[in-house]
This record gives sequence, C-alpha cells and structure tokens, in this order.
Amino acid sequence: MARMEPGVSLYSRKVLITPKSKKLLPEWLRFVKGVVDSEDIPLNISRENMQDSALINKINNVLTK
Repeated sequence: MARMEPGVSLYSRKVLITPKSKKLLPEWLRFVKGVVDSEDIPLNISRENMQDSALINKINNVLTK
C-alpha cells in the first residue's frame, strides 16, 4: 500500500497560501483531507516565514487536539 499525501490546504481569507501543506498536521494524520482558513495569517507570508511561524505551530496544536 502506498503512502498517502497530506491533504490539508492552508488558506488566508479565502486565498490559497499552501496547497497540501505538510507542516499543518503530523505524519500520522496524513489521511485527513480538508481546508484550514485562518484570518490571522497575513496574505504576504513567505514560505520561509511560515516554517518558523509560531502561528503555524499554534494551528498545528489546535488541529491535533
């Protein structure tokens, strides 16, 4: 059986930031599909800033509870 790709996309105010982001959910939740739309994420966030962002870590913690 092949590994599933992550299926959660990150949006900010209905604008796609990252499709199928690997940072939002841990590996063991890769079967979850959906969308996370947050108004707290700025629209001009770069991918490097997103990797180090405390906000992304907070979203990850909220999604896994």
